[in-house]
Amino acid sequence: MNATNRIPVSVRITQEDADFIAELKLEGANTPSEKIRELLKQARLAHTQTRDYGSALTAQEQFFQAAKHDVLYAEKQAGAHSHIVARLFEQLPDLGATLAADLPEEADLDSLKKYERELMWRIVRLTDSILQLAVTSKGAAYDDTVLQQLENTLKLAKIVQQAGEV
Repeated sequence: MNATNRIPVSVRITQEDADFIAELKLEGANTPSEKIRELLKQARLAHTQTRDYGSALTAQEQFFQAAKHDVLYAEKQAGAHSHIVARLFEQLPDLGATLAADLPEEADLDSLKKYERELMWRIVRLTDSILQLAVTSKGAAYDDTVLQQLENTLKLAKIVQQAGEV
């Protein structure tokens, strides 16, 4: 952005807001001015966002960015890694973007069915991804016993499968 296109604005904010801006971590924004410009850009995107998947995906990725950064840093410090957490960070932005943007404004039954299929495909993909980790179970999580929580899900899946065979 060219500096001649910028309009100076003076605002008074609380100390709490100033502290928030100082602590805020936004990619490519280091100074308070850069951070406020980035916040305005994000607010504009959220406010004017058309119902398109690309914009929704960008918003979801930005939403999870700080948390993902913090998790990666904590994992490095702890010398640990969770494939479960990594897969959630990988797949949740897509699920959230689809949930937020894929339903047309003028939805009819066919578009509702397509919307449901798209969401279900992403849910199945996420579930498959986590279930694959349960096969090996060793080294997939910070605490591998967490994968034992899938037992009830697997039992339920078996019941559903048997009911479908009747």
